[in-house]
Amino acid sequence: MSALDVVLGGITGRILRVDLSGGRTWIEESEPYVRRTLGGRGTNTQIMLDEVAPGTAWDDEANLLCFGPGSLVGTPAPGACRTDVSSVSVFTGGKGSANAGGFFGAALKFAGFDNVVFSGKSESPVYLLIENGVVELRDAAHLWGRTTYETEALLAAELGPGKLEIAQIGPAGENQVRGSAVIMNAARAAGGSGVGCVMGAKKLKAVAVRGNGPVRVADMAGYMRAVDRCMAQCRANMDKVRSMRKSLTERMTDMDFEGWDSIMVVRNGQEDFWPLERRLELMDRTKGVPSMHQSVRACATCPCGCAAYLRIPRGPYAGRHGEGFWINTVMSASRFDLGDPEAVVAFWLRANELGLDTDYAAASLSWVIECFEKGLIGPKDTGGLHLRFADGAVLMELVDMLAYRQHIGDLVADGAFEAAQKIGGEAPYLLAHVKGQPSIEPFRIPKGWGLGVVTSPVAGRHLRGATRGEAHSGPAGLGHTVADWAKQARSVVWQARTKEIEDNLGICVYTGTWSGAHFLNPDNYAELVRTGLGLEVDTDALMNHYAPVGRALEKAFNALHTPLTRADDLPPERFRREPVPSGPYAGQVADEAGYNAMLDEFYALSGWDRASGDLTRAHLESLGLSDLAERLSWAGKLTEPS
Repeated sequence: MSALDVVLGGITGRILRVDLSGGRTWIEESEPYVRRTLGGRGTNTQIMLDEVAPGTAWDDEANLLCFGPGSLVGTPAPGACRTDVSSVSVFTGGKGSANAGGFFGAALKFAGFDNVVFSGKSESPVYLLIENGVVELRDAAHLWGRTTYETEALLAAELGPGKLEIAQIGPAGENQVRGSAVIMNAARAAGGSGVGCVMGAKKLKAVAVRGNGPVRVADMAGYMRAVDRCMAQCRANMDKVRSMRKSLTERMTDMDFEGWDSIMVVRNGQEDFWPLERRLELMDRTKGVPSMHQSVRACATCPCGCAAYLRIPRGPYAGRHGEGFWINTVMSASRFDLGDPEAVVAFWLRANELGLDTDYAAASLSWVIECFEKGLIGPKDTGGLHLRFADGAVLMELVDMLAYRQHIGDLVADGAFEAAQKIGGEAPYLLAHVKGQPSIEPFRIPKGWGLGVVTSPVAGRHLRGATRGEAHSGPAGLGHTVADWAKQARSVVWQARTKEIEDNLGICVYTGTWSGAHFLNPDNYAELVRTGLGLEVDTDALMNHYAPVGRALEKAFNALHTPLTRADDLPPERFRREPVPSGPYAGQVADEAGYNAMLDEFYALSGWDRASGDLTRAHLESLGLSDLAERLSWAGKLTEPS
């Protein structure tokens, strides 16, 4: 079968390969990968597992950078908009992955490709142009040093009329700041794992895409019936649809919203309770973030929309405008104990403009401020700037220091974990990180959230299984609440598996199973796969075969590439030792015994070795991955039968 003959629906059948060292491009088939993994991130992971040798560093020429929209992206499936970016993690040396919505993924499919895989390094800055299957590497010297906003404008002018979708890095990625993101649509950040840092190391400034080709499904009539059922479920839940369309700028005005009490880490972990006056300052309808709200934008095929477009009307940042106000925005604000709405929004917009992963920036810079307050660093380290919490002007200066490697920002740019070791003293203890990746996540109160974060295969991020009690996420019927220890492992395993399916199909979790809306569910996904891809699967096959396959591939990559053990699947030490000081959950702590009990159950439910957390031969063979079992066994990375 040639690369141009497509048997499965939903995909183009083609993977674009780009050798940046030699300037060469070629095409390979995508279908074998999709049959094994469903596509999207699964295809990226399998390619990396096959081709990236253990010991390959993130900045080696041999490292790959893989872009992969889900296999249903480009079709009418509700919320089918997500694109995975995978590479070697700059933090762990294992599997790195980040994910973003918008329109880039659909454009790539319309242009004729399911995935783009970059190898090698360019000697000088370049960008890749893809127009309806025609591919060209172009000089990007005139774009290097430009912000993401400037790059969008320059490329739009340079490439002329017609809708153009761009995935790019800003100055942070160019400067190889570890916490750099790949920015799509100027505001959708594929953050985490330092994928923007890898892109900068390869001297790849941007990928610009235009396409208007078709994406055919296997059974059009059946597929449209499945899509209609999905849309009917959305219409039946109009209260949630309306809430999402108002975005978090509306939801967070509710001071009784349970997230206020359960997921806000304050002043870099000194507290997990943000007082009412700070919340009100940030979300006041007349002077707070809601007063800046201009409109709501949606990603491709989204039935709801949730992305707030904001304009700052007053203060030192007046006139700045852009997209994005998420739960991460509020979590970042609480880490800085910053209720100033103009400064919070300006921080978020500036991070996007510079190409920073906001989670990394918030976790690292709040740690820097606490280090300053405790005398571990001083004005000589910060260019004379006196650091303190609840100061928007200080935060804005720190963001630029980080992106441009100035003063303390230069040290943190090479990794906050590494910076903590160099500073010494109490600094390593104060840094909240998981496996070396700084984390904004809560661990003391929401036990399922914490478990999902520490067991994430890409270290310290919440969208790989984190749950917050039955009202928000996880399967229905468990009856668990946010701070319970019991039943959390079952909830997290279910949520992690649905996320595998959602990422490989490209379905946004907000339309899917994670935001509390539950518009779509695994039964819908099975019907969409049958009629869209043409694979004869049911819900059980999705949840108990394809989802565990995706997780096993990433876990195997980590086993081969890192020394991580079960001990690394625990929360940061500070949250294990210091209980929450005040608020309704005062006294809650990320008790090590409690987490170990959850890990025992999580590993057992996942089919892994309970004592070590390792993959087992029996589990891999049950998934049809005997070849992977042999590879891990040869490397001494597999738990064998006794």
